[in-house]
This record gives sequence, C-alpha cells and structure tokens, in this order.
Amino acid sequence: MHTITKGPSKLVGQGHTAWQLVEQQLDGSPGANSGPKSVQYVERTPDSSLQNLVLTDMGEWWA
Repeated sequence: MHTITKGPSKLVGQGHTAWQLVEQQLDGSPGANSGPKSVQYVERTPDSSLQNLVLTDMGEWWA
C-alpha cells in the first residue's frame, strides 16, 4: 500500500479542484463564469497513425 505525504497530497487536491473547474466550464454550469475559460479541442479528422493504438492500464503495468 502506498502512503501519500502532505506535499503530494496537496498537489493532487489542487489538480482535482482545477479539473472540476474545467469540467464545470465545459458543461456550461452556472458559477463557472469567473476567470479564464477552458477550451475543448475536438479532432475533426482522426490521425490514421493512431488507428492501432493499444491503451495500457498503468496500474496493471506497474504491478
């Protein structure tokens, strides 16, 4: 089992809070209207070189 110390724990919390704000802005939620806006990028033409990309479960890979 891994132990997260105070420093990394705070960093994870800040990242989580920031990501929640991005999700609220993209959903158009009220209260997400202050500060800089997030921009959602949508690929219109898929990259053919990524067609056979296989995603890796990093948790499984690391174990």
